[in-house]
Amino acid sequence: MRKCIGSALLLVMLAAYPALGVAQRRGAARPAARSADRPSFGLELNWSSDVDFGIGGRAVIPLESLFPKTPLDGIVSFDYFFPSVPAGISGHYWEINGDVAYRFTVPSRSSLRPYAGGGLNVAHASAGPSGGTSIGATKAGLNLFGGTTFRVRGSHLTPFAEARGEVGGGKTFILTGGIRF
Repeated sequence: MRKCIGSALLLVMLAAYPALGVAQRRGAARPAARSADRPSFGLELNWSSDVDFGIGGRAVIPLESLFPKTPLDGIVSFDYFFPSVPAGISGHYWEINGDVAYRFTVPSRSSLRPYAGGGLNVAHASAGPSGGTSIGATKAGLNLFGGTTFRVRGSHLTPFAEARGEVGGGKTFILTGGIRF
């Protein structure tokens, strides 16, 4: 478990490191960065085909410094779900995702900004009698997803919607919506 979480954190740091180095150099004045060129953070609501409702957060880090002229983003998210369990039973389910998304090129007049990608998933489930000893399992798997952000003129908030299928770890289908800022 520690290795999986440590690997996910290492992936985030490696993705963010080149961007941090660029921020330390002082260059000529340039126009303000577009929202796709800067890291963003968001809150999200989830619905899963297996574990019901969930809440979470995500960080979206542009990978332009690693792959120039390629519209790739690194997305790291944590989601905690509230599974339906019988009375007297305590159930918990959470997952960590580390993904890479390709942003498709669309006409500038469009308010939709579609993306698709894949990545790694670490899912943990546990259950047991309320107040008693629970049994849990942590598994790694793969994600495949697609979604879109919605451009809102004059706002720094970016709504998004996403559908994700998981193979291996979570073995579920998840619909996610939220706001990045």
